[in-house]
Amino acid sequence: MKLTTGLAFAVSLVAGLAQQPAQVSHTAEIEPLLARIAKYEYGQSPDPLFHLTMLVQDSMRSTALARQIEARLLRFLQSDATVAGKQAVSEQLSLIATEASVPVLSAMLMHPETAEMARYALARIPGPKADEALRKALDSTSGAVRIGVINSLGQRRDSQAAPRLASLLSSPDPGVAVAAIGALGDIASRQALDELGAARGKVPGPFEPRVLDAYLLCAARLAQAGDRGSDRNAALTAYKRVLAETAPPMVRVAALTGLAGLEGRNSLPALTAEIGAKDPPVRDAAIRLIARIPGRESTVALMDRFASLPPSGQVRLLAALAEHGDATARPLLIEAAKGNSPEVRTAALAGLGRLGDESSVGILGEAAASGQAPEQAAARQSLSALAGPGIDSAVVAAIGASSGKIKAELILAAGERGGATAADALIQAVHDPDPDVRRNALRALRNIAGPAQVPALTEMVAKGDAADPRDATQALAAALKRSPPAEINQVIKAYQAAAALAPRLALIDTMGQVSGRETLPLLRAGLQDSSPEIARAAILALTGWADPAPIPDLLAAAKTNADPALEVLSLRGCLKLIALPSQRPIEESARLLAEVMALAQQPAEKKSVLALLPAYPCEEALRVAEDCLHDPALANEAKASVERIRNSRR
Repeated sequence: MKLTTGLAFAVSLVAGLAQQPAQVSHTAEIEPLLARIAKYEYGQSPDPLFHLTMLVQDSMRSTALARQIEARLLRFLQSDATVAGKQAVSEQLSLIATEASVPVLSAMLMHPETAEMARYALARIPGPKADEALRKALDSTSGAVRIGVINSLGQRRDSQAAPRLASLLSSPDPGVAVAAIGALGDIASRQALDELGAARGKVPGPFEPRVLDAYLLCAARLAQAGDRGSDRNAALTAYKRVLAETAPPMVRVAALTGLAGLEGRNSLPALTAEIGAKDPPVRDAAIRLIARIPGRESTVALMDRFASLPPSGQVRLLAALAEHGDATARPLLIEAAKGNSPEVRTAALAGLGRLGDESSVGILGEAAASGQAPEQAAARQSLSALAGPGIDSAVVAAIGASSGKIKAELILAAGERGGATAADALIQAVHDPDPDVRRNALRALRNIAGPAQVPALTEMVAKGDAADPRDATQALAAALKRSPPAEINQVIKAYQAAAALAPRLALIDTMGQVSGRETLPLLRAGLQDSSPEIARAAILALTGWADPAPIPDLLAAAKTNADPALEVLSLRGCLKLIALPSQRPIEESARLLAEVMALAQQPAEKKSVLALLPAYPCEEALRVAEDCLHDPALANEAKASVERIRNSRR
């Protein structure tokens, strides 16, 4: 209620003020408000402060009104109001203050109890007068107030303050000296840079790192400005000066980064020299920065230093060459992949994924087959990542020319790459005497087999030639999914011609994975087959169907099957298919679940029905759930199902 009253008061007050042109008679209307604030103490009701805030914010809509309020607030700050009241007023004044406020605020800087609030307001006033007032205050303040003034000059980036701030670098007050260092870095003018440069080596030891950091920050900001060549040259000189001296590693990294950003290709000599640095962070930064400079010169600069580096540096350099993307470095990577260091070999193999060509397939295949775990992973990844029009053909050729583990790895890579050109080579490989080769060939065919491979895969499954029937059926199913629907007829014919049980089961498994409607009649007949294995396979195939079409068939199988295990399997298949997305009305889904509930003999299936019923909230679903409330084995599940159905229907 107080806030609402305050809003109304402020709105009416501002409206009244706005109606009075260039007069100050409106001040009489805000006197009650300022009178309350004049007595305000910390912890009291903030209502008058809220009112003042709204008044000042509304005044920003009118320049004339804002100037009148500014003048009134300045008089308030010169009164004997409480410190808390003056702080509240100075905060609002800072939002609308102009250079007209500078004299009053400058005077307030001289008094400890108002200095901080005055500095806060002064720092937000645009124009040179505020800068001048803050500079003058450096001579008449001390301690925390002077530190605050210094910080404000840095925030305002007052370049004229640089000489005076430089003189404070030797202040006996450590806080003042540290603040001056930071402010010069923030100002980032040519003179600030020169002052910081001149101070290096002259300030007390503990301050030297701060001066160096500010020096580089100043140089970076000058470089970013980029409008004047003289500023860029000054920044460049600063970077070179740091690099010519002994400096902490991260400082040298910053200088190298700045140098590379300014000089680009011209920085290569300096960057190359740092590749031999004893500090790994400097070395690694130099390598990284060279790699980002386009052109053959960068490649050569990196390659020339490879042999002189320890393994850790060689690893970084090889990664940088790969990032750089210049194929000129390929021979070096191939040579490094045969070296003595496992870490270096791994980095080289990884780099060949970007820089390799057809000739790299062999070495990558060998490493994938015989390397240690990190090398093997890198080689496999690179075999998959190799790019170029001739890579897939090179992989196929290498498959034909290799054997054993290498052949198995190349086949695995062909599958990962997904190129259809390898499909025929993989079909041949499924008959290889090496079981790993056969297994990888079948698994790779899942990714690339198509219509052309369906006959061979069908024959393999029908004859039971595959070492792993499951891999073979999955490969055949994947090929059929990429083929026209009529291709499934080959599987149907093979099933009808098969006499042995194992191939027939495998072909039924394939039909279930494909979910082709052409096979539904055959699978329906399988449900009635005298062989329990065939019946079970048909149930599983229909359970994995991609749409709900087989639901009636599975319900019928559950009703007529004398084998309790097959009955349960059929009901579970029904539940899985009912849960699939469909266009059925919810009443129809609930009716199907009611049929399953009526057929179910075991609590597990009944609980599954109760879990599904809330997805179809209707009278039929509620009835089925309520009928189970008195069954001790189902009571808890039934209660939860009833509640969920009722809540969904509200």
